Amino acid sequence: MKAIIYRAYGQPNVLEWVDDWPKPSVGPGQVQVHVQAGALNPKDVLLRKGVFRSFLRFLDREPLPRVSGLDMAGEITLIGDRVRGLEVGQPVFGMSNRFHGGVHAEYAVLEADEVAPCPEGLSFTEAAAIPLAGLTALQALRDCAGVQPGQRVLINGASGGVGHFAVQIARNLGCHVTAVCSERNLKFVSDLGANEAVDYQQTPAPAIPGPFDVVFDVFGNYRAGDFSDTLARRGRYVNTIPSGHSLPAEGLARLGLQKRNRLVIVRSNRADLDVLRQWVNEGRLRVHVDSVYPFYHAEDAHRHIETRHTRGKVAMEATC
Repeated sequence: MKAIIYRAYGQPNVLEWVDDWPKPSVGPGQVQVHVQAGALNPKDVLLRKGVFRSFLRFLDREPLPRVSGLDMAGEITLIGDRVRGLEVGQPVFGMSNRFHGGVHAEYAVLEADEVAPCPEGLSFTEAAAIPLAGLTALQALRDCAGVQPGQRVLINGASGGVGHFAVQIARNLGCHVTAVCSERNLKFVSDLGANEAVDYQQTPAPAIPGPFDVVFDVFGNYRAGDFSDTLARRGRYVNTIPSGHSLPAEGLARLGLQKRNRLVIVRSNRADLDVLRQWVNEGRLRVHVDSVYPFYHAEDAHRHIETRHTRGKVAMEATC
């Protein structure tokens, strides 16, 4: 089958579009999906570069060569034993919880709980752009930050993949949102529902007057201490980037020793995908796809996401 693979870590040119990759088999509790579209995230870039091999080797264990990609949407072609609530021919979207992903291929196998029926009225490309970024935003705000209606939330990096979902989800959860982005995206985040939009070149995120109950640092440009003057006394800082600072802090948080400094570690599950799907169906959540590339132009798509100036999401479409 066709697949986007890489045989070595490095720049986007290590990516290959091959047509002889083994087709995955389906085990109990799994589904096989004929992939119609995929999406890219910063994690795809870090995996391709081998960044995690130095300090997360226990997670990034899949040997090379391997298939890239975490997000996908398509139609179920096979169902394994013990799968309930899904059927062959059903359009689904989802994210692989395997650390390396491996779903940007003609066919992908995922655990049944990692996928859900596609939202109504969306193309496969739009649906594929939701899972990782949407789940990250939802789990960061709801689970890590524990946001409550009426709270003030600062979102740094509000116009990108995770950020543009975070603005909408924070509003759906009843929060007052201050969105930080570039000047060219101020109207974009305002249209998404931000109460205030701030140009980071004029006012860096830590200098925006608070207090904020939650700071969601999507870009991971800062540390919790940078917001000591603007984060409320019981406020929480949530980061998206695993590092030598954020990982130990999250470990302490999971032991119940602190709540102020969190790292969101996204996990795909059908219940949360259904939350996102319902919001899309109700018109309370929309996905913005910046650019679409064919799978065989994966190198160009990766170069695009590496600019870190994407408005919304970068997606890829199957052409077979």
